[in-house]
Amino acid sequence: MAQDDTGATGPAPECQTCPICAGLAALREVRPEALEHLVKAGAELLLAAKALLDGAGEAARGPTPRRRRPRPTGNGDHAGKGLQHIDIG
Repeated sequence: MAQDDTGATGPAPECQTCPICAGLAALREVRPEALEHLVKAGAELLLAAKALLDGAGEAARGPTPRRRRPRPTGNGDHAGKGLQHIDIG
């Protein structure tokens, strides 16, 4: 007597509804260069998300204090106002 093994030829019923198994099954049918492109795009997406989160973390910490430029010391009329006189001819 031969037994009918209908479950042995196809995926298990759990795998038909599982999103991980469905994703892996779809990846088996994709060309290797398309899969490589997809992996690179995913890596770029993760780098962009990391940069976004790093920027949000810096904004949450508050602004960093600015350094003030030293005022030039000179003998001109505008020496105390951060201006410099340049003779052009």
